Amino acid sequence: MDTCISQLNQQMQQHQLQAIVDSFASLSATQQAMQLQHLYSSAQRMSVKYTYLQNIATRILTQHSLPTPIISQLNNTDQLSFFTPGLKFNHGFTQQNQQQQNVLHRLFSECSEAKLPFNYVRSLMLFESNENLLQALAQVNDIGLTPVASYIANNPAQHSLPKHELSALLALMEVEFKQNQGNINTAAFLKALLTLCQTSPNKPLSDYKILLSGAYLRCKTEQVERYLNQRLQ
Repeated sequence: MDTCISQLNQQMQQHQLQAIVDSFASLSATQQAMQLQHLYSSAQRMSVKYTYLQNIATRILTQHSLPTPIISQLNNTDQLSFFTPGLKFNHGFTQQNQQQQNVLHRLFSECSEAKLPFNYVRSLMLFESNENLLQALAQVNDIGLTPVASYIANNPAQHSLPKHELSALLALMEVEFKQNQGNINTAAFLKALLTLCQTSPNKPLSDYKILLSGAYLRCKTEQVERYLNQRLQ
């Protein structure tokens, strides 16, 4: 067990909450991410302590920035839900890693069909005032993709979404469009979509994926298909 985890466990046993927050600053970014993930995994194992452990994580993130290594580890809604109270502070949702990904980029591009995040994120926007979350939805990563674009162009899932998740995804598209004043990096999106096609040359994109692409670009699906066909020949 890493010494930073042993230290955290000892501090929690002795109820030294302020010491946990204060000592967090002296850790490396990797150790900080380890401590936060340890709080999350402990909360998953011990549901009776969930609120207490989430409280500690929130207190840490209230006073310290989100360590960038953890961004690449947050890939499901259970994790996002645990850290959401803390991400509201210190621009947590718009914090970016070396690939300029924020937590939504990672969550959307790697989400499984069993745990889709769109309805959850839309609910956060509807019921909680959080300008930082709106900004995160419009941020682009190092290849020019927003979180929604990352889902469509990077996530290999080809099946249609449940109705409530599709409705939420379309709503997030609209929010992004307004945030970016209609400016979409079409070239970056199409390039990523083409790369997705080339990774599975014997399995063309589903009609549903093409439909989502057309909805995101606000163009006819025939235009998307024509672009891909011309470059895959």
